[in-house]
Amino acid sequence: MIYKYNETVSAKALSDLRESVGWNRMENEYTNPLMKSYYHIAVYVKDELVGYIDCVSNGVTDAYIQDLMVHPDYQGKGVGTDLMNKMIMYLKEKRIYMISVVFEESLKPFYDKFGFYNMLCGQMETFSSN
Repeated sequence: MIYKYNETVSAKALSDLRESVGWNRMENEYTNPLMKSYYHIAVYVKDELVGYIDCVSNGVTDAYIQDLMVHPDYQGKGVGTDLMNKMIMYLKEKRIYMISVVFEESLKPFYDKFGFYNMLCGQMETFSSN
């Protein structure tokens, strides 16, 4: 496996990975020049994107980890844990004060092991994207 840090990832590769984990593709959104990332890590096997994590941040007080994805063929092999550890380590090195993540209740045990605790939040999808 090859890890690439903050390097460009194609919209198609991201969309294919999203689809493999059961999410909408959002390929058009990934080609939008306004779509920016504070920091992201991509994992490849040969030329195939098999893992990805992204973070948006103001660079000082808050960071939001989003889009942790691992292709189903590679789930349960420590890839997601490794991506989370690498992202958290990076954000701590940058002295980001607070790290947030939104996840489904079934994934709580996964996020608990990194030290995340529950807070109330709300989320709304404003449109459907394929």
